[in-house]
Amino acid sequence: MRGAIQKLTIGTYENSDYDKRIQSGAFKAFINPTGYSVTYKTELEPGQAPGTAKTDLKYVASPSTDLQLEFLFDGTGVTEANSGIKLINKIKGKAFKKTSVKDQVDAFYKATGQVSGPIHKPYNVILNWGDFEFKGVLAEFTVEYKLFDNEGQPLRAIGKAKFSESISPKLEAAEKKNESPDVTHKRTVQAGDTLPLMTERIYGDSKYYLEVAKINNLVNFRQLKPGQELFFPPLEKVS
Repeated sequence: MRGAIQKLTIGTYENSDYDKRIQSGAFKAFINPTGYSVTYKTELEPGQAPGTAKTDLKYVASPSTDLQLEFLFDGTGVTEANSGIKLINKIKGKAFKKTSVKDQVDAFYKATGQVSGPIHKPYNVILNWGDFEFKGVLAEFTVEYKLFDNEGQPLRAIGKAKFSESISPKLEAAEKKNESPDVTHKRTVQAGDTLPLMTERIYGDSKYYLEVAKINNLVNFRQLKPGQELFFPPLEKVS
């Protein structure tokens, strides 16, 4: 549905090949995170030549990327009421039911961090939110309980989760092959895109844009429209 709010979803998988799916929507955020942060790391080794005062850092490796998110778990019923669910249930003659904070937290951890019996480890997961996708495993999960009822039951909590990227060598090789300029790519024009810019992204050089224009039968390559689909053939066919 166009204009509908896209919810963050988490799918579970047996391994880091992501070819054996357990459940596509193991967890769906009722309230989307307000944002997320991605940490890219570079492992460096210090080196210093004799008689010099400065350190010469040497590249060693690129450790896994980390993704940090904060989830709001609300058991007050306020968010459900504001979402229209309460009204829908009333129209359907159903009783309005609140989901406890404990049940929400348990559902998240079951999908991301709980050890699964058959595979003897937590699931690998794929997080999807709009066009954003992240493959990895849960590295840390901290829950801060913020509000309680008269009986001491939590009514609101903040879940801080860190996921570390985890991709098998087999999948990494396949993804690199798909990104190679030696295979055909299909791209959708986004606002602000130009043909030279898109050509630069695919081939690493914008000089092929006229050949790409011919292949796509573009009368005026300067007037690309958002949503327009273009094909970028293997490099050998445009060079």
